[in-house]
Amino acid sequence: MEALLVTPLPPQPTGLADYARRILDLTAGHVSWRVAYPAGAEPLEGYPCLPVKSLTHEDLTGNVVYQIGNSLHCTEIIDTLMEHPGTALFHETNLHHALRQMADTTGNWRTYEEHVENDYGPDAPGVLKAMGKPARSLSEYDARLRQYPLTGTLTSSATEIAVLSDTARMKMEALLPGRTIHRMGFLPDFMERVAPPPRKHDETVIGIAGTYHYGRNWEAMFQAVSMLRSEYPCRLLVAGSRWPDPGVNWAEVTGRLSDTAFRESIELFDIALDLRSDTCSETSGSMMDILRSGKPAVLSSEGSFRDIPAGAVLRIPAESGAAGALAAMRYLLDNPGVRSSISKGAEEYFLGISNREACLEQWLSLLRRGRNAN
Repeated sequence: MEALLVTPLPPQPTGLADYARRILDLTAGHVSWRVAYPAGAEPLEGYPCLPVKSLTHEDLTGNVVYQIGNSLHCTEIIDTLMEHPGTALFHETNLHHALRQMADTTGNWRTYEEHVENDYGPDAPGVLKAMGKPARSLSEYDARLRQYPLTGTLTSSATEIAVLSDTARMKMEALLPGRTIHRMGFLPDFMERVAPPPRKHDETVIGIAGTYHYGRNWEAMFQAVSMLRSEYPCRLLVAGSRWPDPGVNWAEVTGRLSDTAFRESIELFDIALDLRSDTCSETSGSMMDILRSGKPAVLSSEGSFRDIPAGAVLRIPAESGAAGALAAMRYLLDNPGVRSSISKGAEEYFLGISNREACLEQWLSLLRRGRNAN
């Protein structure tokens, strides 16, 4: 098959750029791809590549696949999908951050209003009024964007729709009764664990992985580990970029790491912690890395975290906050048999959801449907 992939690419700091590489690698030998990339990305070696801005109508009349995420890295891709329908892989079901920032950047508020009107109908004026109120902080503004999920008219331009979690599929099915929503597996760069580096400390390591954003609930996680230290010798290791500096000697924030160094850091975790709230139905790549490494994880029961089997993680209500996380970590530390069972369940879930043969068949089936639709 021949197909065009319209997507962010490295070095853009978004998981969609990495996922594009994985799609191309998975389907090598089965699909003849061309790749269109937005400003800020670079061509991929080994593939015919061209800028999104240079795409012609003829380029977009074949089998076209768009990667759509809740990020300004996707603005050119969103604009192109609106003009030229095709297959769309939605990495999130709430695109409010991207759509509102696009309006703020371009001044095209009428299109943004149309997105809101499409999703909220008679309630749209109230949503627009709420979003127009001045925010006291960026975190409050972020919470407001999450409070009013928005996909707008993008789904009407998608001839086929694919998502990466059961939660995302259910949300899309609720928005689009009667439409077929394709649930895709997770594509890792590799299946194997990396060797752990030498440990610098004897204490139990509580780990946080990934990139900071307001929905990660940093304050609750830091407080939970701080309270845990009064009962157990432990420290905090935060592997990823943009996290606040906690300013204490028992916590380390690595900053942005190479892929190998990031996964080596995860191998040092004894317990992983992720209390994100009000998610956009994103699938957490960092959590998949934690599951691959068989690390017992304490998670908020939010978004796609609810899709992970109970035997593979330990979930707590998001509203339980630091106290709930403290109780869960205490339970794991006091019950090594439970930790061992969860570790095994985590690895088994990762191997199942990342099975390359199953993922390849999903992608070939999606592309065949896209070819027929176009």
